[in-house]
Amino acid sequence: MAKINYKIPSSLDRSFLDHEISLSGGGWQVKPIPVKVLLFWVVSIFAMFWTLSTTFLKNADWWMLLLIGIWWLVATTLLGSYSKTKEMKLSSIPALLSYIAPSARRVVTRKGSDPSNFYSIVGIDGIDESGFITWGDGSVGQAYLTVGAASVLVFDQDRISILNRVDAYYRKVDTTAEYIWVTTKEPQRIYRQQANLELRNRRLATRDPDLFELMEEQHAILRDYVGNSFTSIHQYVIIKADNLEALRRAHSVLRAETDESSLMVKQLTMLDGADCKEMLSTIYTGPR
Repeated sequence: MAKINYKIPSSLDRSFLDHEISLSGGGWQVKPIPVKVLLFWVVSIFAMFWTLSTTFLKNADWWMLLLIGIWWLVATTLLGSYSKTKEMKLSSIPALLSYIAPSARRVVTRKGSDPSNFYSIVGIDGIDESGFITWGDGSVGQAYLTVGAASVLVFDQDRISILNRVDAYYRKVDTTAEYIWVTTKEPQRIYRQQANLELRNRRLATRDPDLFELMEEQHAILRDYVGNSFTSIHQYVIIKADNLEALRRAHSVLRAETDESSLMVKQLTMLDGADCKEMLSTIYTGPR
């Protein structure tokens, strides 16, 4: 049965410090606070009093000590708060320091540039002509273009059926494979319209120059206007497996799910090397 509400599950590496304590009494109640947040507050307050009373700051004026104390408490509140993923914001300080330098926030991808920084982000060793992907950690994968059934306009019963089907699918997949869903906003795909226009051109009974000019104008509109100005949402799934055998099993399960029901995936198309690189380019290519 589909759930009504969803939440982020607890991490598997949860320790004693991550347990939450409910502080309530005397008619007031606050949200449960993790043990490590309480310890952080205790250590920070003791460090503040020690800094203000035993270091060279003890000789400062009272108003300066007050400002330092207020700043210390504000910093403790900010760094000791929890994010939506239930992580202390203090843990993001190393990542923040590593991105302060402008060179760390910009990756140059010219052909003559050092590829190490870009490789550290992507981690892909290569993509062959069939679309077979290899990663630096030894895992392998394959990318697919998907067409789903979910929409904000579906009826409640259809929504429940879709959620139940997706829930049942992930219960039977192998843990040796990872499903990476990629949602992009790309230009309209016009190859079907172009193919239909070419078919009409070949079936022309009268080879008239004016008709050729009209069809060439339609082709230019499709290529330069519709194919560039109008964008739509495209969704892909990349199956990343530990080895080739696990990838084959994951492919068989996903293909069988598509053949048996259209609730989760209505259409599944395997990408070749060129299509896979084009899909990745929408993510890793910056504006020019």
